[in-house]
Amino acid sequence: MAEPTSGAKAVILVIDDEPSVADALKIILEDSGYVVVTAITGRSGFERACECRIDLAIVDLQLPDMSGLDVLSAVREREPDARVIIITAHGSPDIDTEAARRGAFTVLPKPFHSADLLKQVSAALQQKTSSHSG
Repeated sequence: MAEPTSGAKAVILVIDDEPSVADALKIILEDSGYVVVTAITGRSGFERACECRIDLAIVDLQLPDMSGLDVLSAVREREPDARVIIITAHGSPDIDTEAARRGAFTVLPKPFHSADLLKQVSAALQQKTSSHSG
């Protein structure tokens, strides 16, 4: 498996209102060598994104205080180079289209296998890295 970034570990923000999901994602990602920060609301997640520079955010579509799409827009406005993966159990073609329009890397339907998540994370981070070298 490729290094998250050259030398430095990629920082990933996970925002999911189900603590068990956020914790599971944190374990999967940390086991793969990433630095992970978690939040259970859109607002607290965005605050975390403002506190530290993130490389990637994994955001649940349905959060108690705001839409994952609104978090996506806010994160991309603050960190234009950051990549965002939307996760949802309530996906639709309209959601996919709107997420892409707002700059999401992809929409990953729940439930998903950890291998699928890690493949998307790696691809998103590679895209971020290659956009700097071009």
